[in-house]
Amino acid sequence: MMRFPLYPVSVLFALVGWAAATPGMAAGEAARRWFVEQGYAPPNAGRVVACHGYGCSRRLSVMLDTSIIPRAAALLKASKSAAAERQAVGEIVRAYTAQLARELGGRPDSPGSPPQMSGQHGQMDCVDETANTTSLLVELESRGLLAHHRVERPQSRGLFFDGRYPHVTAVIAETKSGLEWAVDPWRQAPGQKPDILPLSQWRQDS
Repeated sequence: MMRFPLYPVSVLFALVGWAAATPGMAAGEAARRWFVEQGYAPPNAGRVVACHGYGCSRRLSVMLDTSIIPRAAALLKASKSAAAERQAVGEIVRAYTAQLARELGGRPDSPGSPPQMSGQHGQMDCVDETANTTSLLVELESRGLLAHHRVERPQSRGLFFDGRYPHVTAVIAETKSGLEWAVDPWRQAPGQKPDILPLSQWRQDS
């Protein structure tokens, strides 16, 4: 049976409220607005504020590795379809999580946020993973590297009373069809590809 860490009530209410987006807001603007609403610093010109410690209780300002953006540009420019672009995003997130592990130092992040790791340096829960992944995606979009997707506001699932623990993920949407996809590295160790699956399917998982 999976065990989950205990969060402050304020964090849980934030998770539940993340599903609401402002109608008519541009996708990039919505993602940036989310950072401001949560009290986090949005990414800026390659600098991201990496969240860790669970619930973004610890933060470290880092610059994206100089190898990530050129590699990301090459992968994304070679992607001729939405499916190929998602494959590229998975590879870019893989490299990014490996970089964050190096930057943070200490014990590498344990997948699935074991409760005993709460508050520890370098350990990330779904809140941290979502903030960090969304930062990367916003950086890619701001550089015009996403041809087939836009970055959306993070989304959540689980409300306790439906028998599921709250969980949150970064989201991208296909520009043509509008189909939304979860980009979720929470179950993976640093340096492994994230889960990328239709948001509707992600919402059914527990």
